[in-house]
Amino acid sequence: MSYIKRFFKFLWQAMQTAQTVLFGGLALGLAIALIIGLLTSDKPDIPDGGALVLNPSGFLVEQKSAIDPQQFLQTGGAPNETLVQDLFDALSIAKTDPRIKLVILNLEDFSGGLMPHLELVADAISDFRESGKKVIAASFGYQQSDLFLAAHADEILMNPEFEALPEGFGAYRTYYKTLLDNFDVTVNLFKVGKYKSAAEPYFRDSMSEEDKEARLEYLNSWWTSYTNAIEQARDLEAGAINQVVDNLPAQLASTQGNLAQLALDRGLVDKLLSARETREYLVSLTGEDEETPGDYRGIEFSKYLQSERTPKPQKENKIAIITVAGSIIDGFADAGTIGSRSVSALIDKARQDDGVKAIVLRVDSGGGSKSASEVIRRELQHAQEAGIPVVASMGSVAASGGYWISATADRIFAHPNTITGSIGIFGLIPTFEKTLNRYGIFGDGVGTTHIAGGVSLDRGIDPTYAETMQLIIEAGYQQFIEMVASGRDLSVEQVDAIAQGRVWTGSKALEIGLIDEIGGLQDAVASAAELAELETYSVWHIEPDISNKEKILRELTSEVAAALPVSEVDLIGQLLGKIRKDLNLYANLNDPMHSYVICENCPSPIR
Repeated sequence: MSYIKRFFKFLWQAMQTAQTVLFGGLALGLAIALIIGLLTSDKPDIPDGGALVLNPSGFLVEQKSAIDPQQFLQTGGAPNETLVQDLFDALSIAKTDPRIKLVILNLEDFSGGLMPHLELVADAISDFRESGKKVIAASFGYQQSDLFLAAHADEILMNPEFEALPEGFGAYRTYYKTLLDNFDVTVNLFKVGKYKSAAEPYFRDSMSEEDKEARLEYLNSWWTSYTNAIEQARDLEAGAINQVVDNLPAQLASTQGNLAQLALDRGLVDKLLSARETREYLVSLTGEDEETPGDYRGIEFSKYLQSERTPKPQKENKIAIITVAGSIIDGFADAGTIGSRSVSALIDKARQDDGVKAIVLRVDSGGGSKSASEVIRRELQHAQEAGIPVVASMGSVAASGGYWISATADRIFAHPNTITGSIGIFGLIPTFEKTLNRYGIFGDGVGTTHIAGGVSLDRGIDPTYAETMQLIIEAGYQQFIEMVASGRDLSVEQVDAIAQGRVWTGSKALEIGLIDEIGGLQDAVASAAELAELETYSVWHIEPDISNKEKILRELTSEVAAALPVSEVDLIGQLLGKIRKDLNLYANLNDPMHSYVICENCPSPIR
C-alpha cells in the first residue's frame, strides 16, 4: 500500500511541476514578446478618413479591477472591463479629429453596464454626432445594454439570425435561511434601518416587502429612463417598447416567430444584413483596409487613445480626480476595492501637492466597512480644513458607505439614475455551536468578564456581548445620520426620516437634499474649479503608483485574454458564482467592530 501511495504522490507532484513549468514558460515567453513590443512599437497609425471603432469589452466600470497574474494563468480568467472614461475621452477627441470620418459601434464583446454608465456613453455618442459625423452600430445582435447604446447611433445594422429585444430590469437574490437552519448555523444580526436588507439571505428564504419596495423604486425609474431614451432616440411613439414586451407572443406571431424581423418592423433596428453585407457596407463608407483586404479602414478606440490622449497636467492650478470603486475595507487594497489606507494615501498626495486647488472624489461603491468609510471621510475633511474644496461625483452607485464618504463634501453631484442613500448600518456574526454540538464538539471555559471570549464560533455569543454589539450598531447609525445632517445642513430628524437604509435615485436624492446637483464628472470638475476660483486649470487623475513590473503584467494579461476563446454559458457555474459572490462579500470585510454600511439592494455589475 505504501508503494501505491508513494506512486500517486509522485504522480501528483509531477503534474503540479508540469503545470508550473507550462504556465511559467508561457508567462515568460509572452512577457519577453510584450517587452520587445513595448520597446519597438511606435504610435498606432490613424487612417485618414477611417472609422473610430468603439468596441467596449466586458462591463462598464469606473475603475478596472486588479488582476492576479498567477490566478489568471492558472484559470484563464480575468476581469473583463472597460473604463467609462476611456469611451468618453475617445469620442470627445475624435469629434474634432479631421482624420476620423465616423464611429463604428461594435458591441459583440460588450457585457453591459448599469444605467448611469450607459447614459454617460449614450450622451457621449450623441455629442459626437453633433459634429456632423455619423455613428453606425454594427453587431450581430443587441442585448438590453447593447440596444441602449446602439439606439443613439444614426443607423443600426443587425444580422437577420439574431435579435434586439429588451427584457426589463430585475433584481433577484439567493436565500440560505433553511440551509443554515439544516446545519444549525446561528446568524447573529445587529442592525438599524427598516430597509437595511444586506443580511436578509441569511435569516430569510424570500425577499422582504421592504426590500421589494426599495428595489422596485429604482428599477421602475431605470426602466422608464431606458424606454424613454430609446423611443426618443429612435423617433418611436411613447410606450412603443412596452407594447412589444408586454404583448410579446402576439407581436412575435405577426412575424412568424422571427425576432430579427420584429425588431426591424418595430423600428428598433434599421437594416438586416449578413456579416459579408455589413462589411461591404462599412467598406463603402470608409474605404478598404490596406492590410486586411475586404475589411473597412478603422482604428480601435483603445489604440486611438494611446496616441491622442492629453499629456500630463500642468504643475499649477490642478484639480485632482480620485476614483474609488468597489467594496470599502480597512487597510490597503488593489484597484477595484476601496482600501481605507490606500485611498487616504491618494488624498494626502493631493493635499500635499501645492498645485492642487480642489479635489473631485468619483465614487462608485455600495459601501463596506464603517470604520474604513470614516477614515476616508476624515482624510477628505483634512483636505477641506487645509483650504482645498472637495466635490463628490457619484457614478452608478454611491450608497451606504459610498454615501458616507461623500456626505460632507462641499458639493455632491449625481446622475439622475445613480443609486444613493442607504443610510443604515448592520453587524453580522455567524456562529456554529449548534452544528458542532450535533457532532459531539463542545466549547467551554472561563473568563474574567462577559466579553472575554464573548463571541466564539463554537460557543455562540454571550448575551451581554450581543447587547453591546446592538448598542454599537445603534451608535454607529446615530453617528451616520448626525454626520449627514451636518454635511447636508439638515436636522437629524430630517435625515432619519429619509434614512433607515432606504435607497434613492439621484433625481429623488436631489429633491430630499441628499445631493446638490444632477450632473456628471465634468460638471463636478467645473464646480470644483468654481469653488477654487480657477479660470484656467488642468485635471490630474491621481492613481496609485504602479511599478514597471506591474505594468508589464497588466499588458500581458490583456494580451492573453484577447487570445483566449470565449467560454460557453455554464449555468451551474453561474449559480455557484452567485453563491461564492455572496459568501465572499462578508469573508472579505474586515471592520474591527463588525460594523458595516453596505447597500446590498443596490445593483452592481459582476466583478
